[in-house]
Amino acid sequence: MRIDIWSDVVCPWCWIGKRRLQRGLELLGDDAPEVEVHWHPFLLDPDAGPEPVPLREAYAAKFGGTERTEQILASTQATARAEGLPFDFDRGQVRVTTLPAHRLLWLAAREGDAGAVGEALFHAHFAEGRNLADPEVLVAAGRAGRLPEARVRALLDGTEGEAEVRAHVAQAQAMGIRSVPTFVIDGRLAVQGAQPPELFAQALRQAGGDAPGGAPSPDAACGPDGCRV
Repeated sequence: MRIDIWSDVVCPWCWIGKRRLQRGLELLGDDAPEVEVHWHPFLLDPDAGPEPVPLREAYAAKFGGTERTEQILASTQATARAEGLPFDFDRGQVRVTTLPAHRLLWLAAREGDAGAVGEALFHAHFAEGRNLADPEVLVAAGRAGRLPEARVRALLDGTEGEAEVRAHVAQAQAMGIRSVPTFVIDGRLAVQGAQPPELFAQALRQAGGDAPGGAPSPDAACGPDGCRV
């Protein structure tokens, strides 16, 4: 069974959703299908540049102040930790472009292990507060996905993969995907947001049967289970 996932590595709900999908598969036990996961890029903050800006500062500007920012971060962190994810928003996270990280994932999908690289990038940002535009951070994430350091540095020193990533981002927009995470199961059933594991299990059962699927909803809000542009 093929699962296509549109995600950004600075979207907290994308890591939470990834964990909940895994738990949904576990709920199916022996009935769980073999899955082939394909990761697709989404630029949640397309205007972000390579210079780091403190995340709290960026959130305060976006969400209307410090108090609201702290509420969002505290709520998100509590949800993530309940899923067993080591979120720590006191580690100095920064707002930067994720285009280099998506180029790395593009490379990993062809020459390494994109799932492992994605997991390393999530951990670097949310658990360690690392700058995802820093080449050293990207080299370390690439190493987690069996990519040689020299290969990653060569990628980052040029523009390889950039056109392909931007084309995939444009394709997501053309499909009506406006929020992440978005999961499309077998090309016909869409799950929007970091839904509970039970819902993922239900969707996987449905996709394995003859029930009709749905389409990604462009109206899904950025709220307790997803992030939106």
